[in-house]
Amino acid sequence: MNSSVLKITNRRGSALGTGFVIKVDDNGVYVATCGHVVASCGEEILVDERNADIICNKYSEGLDLAVLYVKGLKLQPFELALVGDTKVKVIGYSKIVGTSKKEMISNIPVKHDVEINSVKSIKLYPNEDICEGYSGSPVLCEVTNNVVGVVNIKSGQDNYAISSEHLSELIDVSINVACQNNKIKLKTHLNEVNKGIVRSKLQEKFDRAMASFSTQKNTWVTPNIDRNSEEQPGDSDKVDVKSLIENPTSTIIKSRQQYGATSLAHYLVKEAWCAEQPSFWLYLDASHLKPHKKEIDKEVNKALESYGLSNEDIECVILDEFSSSLNNGSKILSLVNDKFKEKPIILMYSMDTNPLIEENVQLPRKFIPLYLWSLDRKGVRNLVANYNSEGAIGDDSRVLNKVVDDLEALNIPRTPQNCLTILKISERDFDDSPVNRAEMIGRVLHLLFNVDDIPHYKTRPDLKDTEFTLGYFCEQIIRSKKIYFTRNQFIEKLSGFCRKKELDLEVSIIFDILYTNNIIVLRNEGFCFKFTYWIYYFAAHRMLHDNDFSTYILENLNYVNYPEVIEFYTGIDRRRDSALSIIANDLNKIERTVNRKCKLPEGFDIYQFAKWLPSEIQLERIEKEISEGVSASSLPDEVKDEYADRGYNRATPLNQNLNCILEEYSVSRLIQCIKAASLALRNSDFADTNIKHNLLNSVLQGIKQLTNVLVALSPVLASNNSAKVEGVHFHLYGSFSEKLDVKLNQIIGCLPSNMVDWYVDKLFTKKMGTLLNNRMTQESDNFKIHFMNLMLIAKRPKNWEEIVAEYILSVDKNSFYLLDVINALEAEYRYSYTSQSNINKLGSLIKLCAGKHRHMLKKPSVQKAKNLPDTLLPERHI
Repeated sequence: MNSSVLKITNRRGSALGTGFVIKVDDNGVYVATCGHVVASCGEEILVDERNADIICNKYSEGLDLAVLYVKGLKLQPFELALVGDTKVKVIGYSKIVGTSKKEMISNIPVKHDVEINSVKSIKLYPNEDICEGYSGSPVLCEVTNNVVGVVNIKSGQDNYAISSEHLSELIDVSINVACQNNKIKLKTHLNEVNKGIVRSKLQEKFDRAMASFSTQKNTWVTPNIDRNSEEQPGDSDKVDVKSLIENPTSTIIKSRQQYGATSLAHYLVKEAWCAEQPSFWLYLDASHLKPHKKEIDKEVNKALESYGLSNEDIECVILDEFSSSLNNGSKILSLVNDKFKEKPIILMYSMDTNPLIEENVQLPRKFIPLYLWSLDRKGVRNLVANYNSEGAIGDDSRVLNKVVDDLEALNIPRTPQNCLTILKISERDFDDSPVNRAEMIGRVLHLLFNVDDIPHYKTRPDLKDTEFTLGYFCEQIIRSKKIYFTRNQFIEKLSGFCRKKELDLEVSIIFDILYTNNIIVLRNEGFCFKFTYWIYYFAAHRMLHDNDFSTYILENLNYVNYPEVIEFYTGIDRRRDSALSIIANDLNKIERTVNRKCKLPEGFDIYQFAKWLPSEIQLERIEKEISEGVSASSLPDEVKDEYADRGYNRATPLNQNLNCILEEYSVSRLIQCIKAASLALRNSDFADTNIKHNLLNSVLQGIKQLTNVLVALSPVLASNNSAKVEGVHFHLYGSFSEKLDVKLNQIIGCLPSNMVDWYVDKLFTKKMGTLLNNRMTQESDNFKIHFMNLMLIAKRPKNWEEIVAEYILSVDKNSFYLLDVINALEAEYRYSYTSQSNINKLGSLIKLCAGKHRHMLKKPSVQKAKNLPDTLLPERHI
């Protein structure tokens, strides 16, 4: 919604204000702002550089509000609401060193029902100054993002805003009360002792939700909740967890598995009760509910009785563990909604990552959409500090760097669970990092089965025997696609297998260890593995020991449904040559199938014709971007953490579903096969060199083919902002021009960097620098060579700068490839968290690109480029 906040100025640049979209029609948008802003612009009003018409201006009548109309804009309008006892934020424009910049001021306390000259107003108490350019800015409810007022005046040291109800009087838009805080008091009288008992029970449930491994202490860090999805590029729009508690509103919080949604749900319940004015939030687990009114009533009454409370005491309901794959999920949600029509419901929604499944749950009421993100570096720092409070592992900064580096190397998201897993391993082997996820999980199991305590009267199971046996069990899950089981089924099936294989294992102890450590959990349908990566890990071991199952996974492209199985299988010993050969052959076949279906011409490569032809204005702009030479290592921790996360790719969630890719969708199979092949290659350090080269070439050819498909779709993307082909949907995100020809060129130009974003973390590790370098010496395809150089820029293995410099010198001074390289270098220079040495190398290569392109170097070389002025370097963004 930030894009719906617009800059208002005039052609002379003498005025600056802010407006926001309040209504849309087929031809354009209606923009609300302050009347004095419109008056200051004169007759040359511009809204985001577009001409605007005045619909009304009530400034001369004592009401400082106006509405403008802008043709040709298509933006989402804000909704209006009345302000309540909740905090707000303001988004507006201010002038910084002669240029205007949009910024947000958040967490602002308010005083409402203030009247100034017969105008209902809101008094704002920001923690920083609200500047002049903010006039006309929307005052937004922190939770709902609804407009509750319009910033208009500053009196002395105080800021004020006009209430949104005056705005609704000017134009035909509705106003609601969603932002009002209607906290209810407990109807049931509880003495302090009973309140303390409720508090203890809620704390116990919260502790249980956070529990991971049985011998590991619980550690809580405040999660990142945002209005935008992690996969959506652009700035985040964070929501304060406290504001959710202070102003409960019907909200859907979407998250990936392992992101800590259940812990967050119990935290909200606990904190609402522990507030200065206690309120009771009812927690319901959707996976434990049955789709019948009587059964839901029974669960609700059971929960209320355990606390000594009644229905009238409920302020909010949290429905956890909900997903589109939940049996009878829509019916359960509908019944819960009917029972609590007058109460806000917070829906903890687990997202499905199957690319072919469109989540289509019918919501029975309006929910505000929010997203749970993985941890930023600051969150990881807090978690490490709490876990390592007694210095059990090492210095906090060293431990933080190890956790972040290991997660990046393993290509897994910064979820609390993954961070705790790395910390658990580090308790014994701090200086030794796992090389892949298979090894990481193996180390965790080693701790659970060989180090952590089990009852003295039990026989400790052998880990290798356990992995072998569980591999058989997980094979049955994958073949049958039935993920639920009872304890008796688990014990009977594995006991029978052990008798057949003549293994002496106490299967019940294996179950108990897995259950105690939350590897197996209880759901409504029965027991299941909490995260599907456990199924894939044990199935990979089964492939190692059973040729029939290995053939089942590797033949007929079945592994495309389960890329993680291949990741773990190749990671066990890092030399699965036969699997790599099969995957390479399959990927080649799919690539040819896609090419045949899409009917792209032979040798289709638009980038060989693209050129770098910047205007003089663009060249002058580059000159003005002066680097401040900021060294990340000298920054304070909080600044360093924000700075480090500029280049962090959050879009790597773990898939917790047993996916099935439909055969007719060849583009989808291509995408999944590239993923499986990439994961296999990054884990195969010890595989045959020729086989690795063949697989890398197949991956590169697949990526090139996928790029060409998107080039072919680019006219559709430019026209509709989305396109569908062979069962896959592609959507545009970010800022693109409104002019179709410019937009088309922008789409085509950003495709190679998008391919790097999609696949570099799955494909590349810093140990693969030599493989890439050798591959480039044998490669003749310009696109593939370019893509490999982009990967080197992104990951920077040993001697990366020498290879990239050689590539820069080899391409034409006016080619698209040189432009794309300098764009990639500048992005890394601006945002990457890296050593000062790498910053210097990036700077030298930027100068080399610019010097070559602009004829500043007669015979370009890295050494000569270093002497070029620093004005060619972009600004380091902190």
